[in-house]
Amino acid sequence: MIQYVKSFDHRIQLAYRTYGSGDECILAFHGFGHPKEDWAFIESEIPPHQRLIAVDVIGHGESYFPEDRLKNQPLQKEEWKELIEAILIQEKIDRFHLAGYSLGGRISMVTAELFPERIISMLLFSPDGLHKSVFFRFANEWSVGRVMFRWLLTQVPLVVKLIKLIGKTHLVPATKIKFLLYQIENKDRLDKVKIVWGALSKLWPDFNRVFVKNTISRKNTIAFGKHDPIILPAFGKAIRNYPVKIEILPLGHRTLKKEGIDLLKKLNHWPMTE
Repeated sequence: MIQYVKSFDHRIQLAYRTYGSGDECILAFHGFGHPKEDWAFIESEIPPHQRLIAVDVIGHGESYFPEDRLKNQPLQKEEWKELIEAILIQEKIDRFHLAGYSLGGRISMVTAELFPERIISMLLFSPDGLHKSVFFRFANEWSVGRVMFRWLLTQVPLVVKLIKLIGKTHLVPATKIKFLLYQIENKDRLDKVKIVWGALSKLWPDFNRVFVKNTISRKNTIAFGKHDPIILPAFGKAIRNYPVKIEILPLGHRTLKKEGIDLLKKLNHWPMTE
């Protein structure tokens, strides 16, 4: 059954679905372009004492964010905290595990930053949020960049030509060019880009708060794909001085799948424990 929570002004909504029926909770966030049901395959892997609550990240599924805020009023961390707190109250959850894939990894880290004393453990699959590209900074943190980025999103044929030209220079890996074209050439995915980049640009983790404050004994694990062209294992250098266990799996970007879970089982990272 799908359930919902809303912000105090009822303008922002999160939708979520529960898998399993145990008392101990895993709060999980999917990757870009995927809905909360992306976690459905994992239901058979959840032990009886646990349940997994899969949340639709803003811009996906049945969660929503007001369009009139996309231009200059992105979601603030305190607003995200309010929404997550609403889920915790509704589901009668005190402490919980965090799991996140790709974009959901960044959202998980922000959630850990906001609820440091309530996180039991954290498991991230190919997480975004460890590295800010120059393009991300330009499109989200510079006023001229934000204007230009919004304009480019209205000029899809031109952008496609530019990406293909860049691809011919071989300065950017072919796999990354293919990924960019995959996102841009589909209207539904492009609409998600507009919402996610417009709404979630402020949800960026502060590593000192995510991994240090009240978390020294907490189990933090990050699984990278060895062949991932998007979230490079080298991004792990950003947190090499923090209490995090890093595993490199023989996979691509898609580490959240049956094969990835099987590998993490062998490494004693699943099921999630303290």
